[in-house]
Amino acid sequence: MNTATDPRDPLARADEIVSAQEEAVAFECARECISDMMSIYTGRIAEEEAKPKPDRQDIEVMRAERSRLARERAELRLHDRAHITRIMDEYGGAVRAWRAEHRPLAA
Repeated sequence: MNTATDPRDPLARADEIVSAQEEAVAFECARECISDMMSIYTGRIAEEEAKPKPDRQDIEVMRAERSRLARERAELRLHDRAHITRIMDEYGGAVRAWRAEHRPLAA
């Protein structure tokens, strides 16, 4: 019996299992990217509100963007690879840039 093609053999499905796990990890990473972006906007809003003369229009724009991100996160689906890839490319770079600017490494 050739176990590599036997559907009852768990090893025969190893590629499918790995692919499903990778897809789930990518989905969770995309959700985290969106959550990080929302946190960045929350911090920027707090910084602006703490100013003696906060720019209310800027605050509203940032709140709207944060709300848009929350909707995007809620609408994200596990099997939407194109959307997940776009999020990780676009937001992942923005999050890395923000972290590099705001959390410098100790010398």
